[in-house]
Amino acid sequence: MNNVLRALVYGGQVSLTLADTTELVREGMKLHKLSKGSALIFGKALSAMTFMSACLKGERGEISLTIKSDGLCGDIGVSGNRALSIRGYIGEARVEDADENACLGKNGSITIIRDDGYSRPFVGSCAIPEKAGVDGAFEEYFRISEQLPTRIATVVELDENGACAFAGAVALQPLPFADKKTLQKTQEVVLDEVLTDLKKTGLIKTAEKHFGETAAAKEERRAEYKCNCSRGYLLGVLASLGEEQMRQIIKEDGAVRVHCHYCNTDYEFTEEDADELFLRA
Repeated sequence: MNNVLRALVYGGQVSLTLADTTELVREGMKLHKLSKGSALIFGKALSAMTFMSACLKGERGEISLTIKSDGLCGDIGVSGNRALSIRGYIGEARVEDADENACLGKNGSITIIRDDGYSRPFVGSCAIPEKAGVDGAFEEYFRISEQLPTRIATVVELDENGACAFAGAVALQPLPFADKKTLQKTQEVVLDEVLTDLKKTGLIKTAEKHFGETAAAKEERRAEYKCNCSRGYLLGVLASLGEEQMRQIIKEDGAVRVHCHYCNTDYEFTEEDADELFLRA
């Protein structure tokens, strides 16, 4: 089922993105075994990344985000691509405090690397405003680094057992030619109300209720939590070490051990794997 809607609204002057990221966040929480506080921050970061990934233009486009801070959750990294495969990691998985400001800390920065697949990647960053929360941090990034007056709101709701009951994102991004009246109209939208209706009625009905149109370039797609690691992929990476170095590591440690931070999976490569990799070649 599609869970991301993009459309041009307000006479084609504003780009709208709606995303129901519930299943995506649930998978991320399960893989990383997150507690309440960590789940709320991580889920909001995944939801914002879903919006940013949906904005990628090239079919090979990729984007990554890093939040570095002195907050309780430590560093956070999320990434995605044009296919809307989203993944991420969080420094501290067992933070119980659900307060965003405590989780983000007082000193931090957000850095985004976006590669649309056309030329060299774009790199932008900004300091996280104090007490801005995750949404405020993203809005500040777009204002400072990309000069785009973007409005974004994300939500992660957990049930009494700590499972994700609902997660989502809404973003409004005026196009460069948007007039002042449209910019003002965009600022007046109550994004929390949009998210409430997204939970109740889904993508299409929410867009129709709040924006009266799903006109022009309407696009529905599916986003999912998906890591691109595999034993085959990692063997290819290990091949770059060279046979001598790989076998030396195996001799000293018993195996080459690799941990994927994005899907919390451990891989182990033994002498048999080295034989298959190098003798086959």
